[in-house]
Amino acid sequence: MTDLAALKTANAKRWANAKVTRRAEFVFAARRLVLAKARYRAVEAKTGVPWYFIAVVHERECSQDWNGNLAQGDPWNKVSVHVPAGHGPFTSWERAAEDALVNCPPYAARNKDWSVGGLITKLEEYNGLG
Repeated sequence: MTDLAALKTANAKRWANAKVTRRAEFVFAARRLVLAKARYRAVEAKTGVPWYFIAVVHERECSQDWNGNLAQGDPWNKVSVHVPAGHGPFTSWERAAEDALVNCPPYAARNKDWSVGGLITKLEEYNGLG
């Protein structure tokens, strides 16, 4: 079993020492995500999960495709087939995102530690540790 406290500490140190090596790609993705901040903030208001965490997960799970479910990238208007399977259909991307953050592992809406180390650790947990 992974020691989450140790992982949070290690991730905070990694972040402190991180250097941007692919600046153009980073800026391109960051700008796209920030442009959608209002949509992410709407989900944040319902779940307590910071908008920037939601944005990063959205990018990672489905390349910020608004037809993809935050939980695994499956279409949100159909029942999901990939893990977590059996969720949906939903009436909107926002409803699907709320479900992903509240009802699907790693249950990001239950998280209380949104420090850099806590956030990075929750991102790792999102697709499984190990």
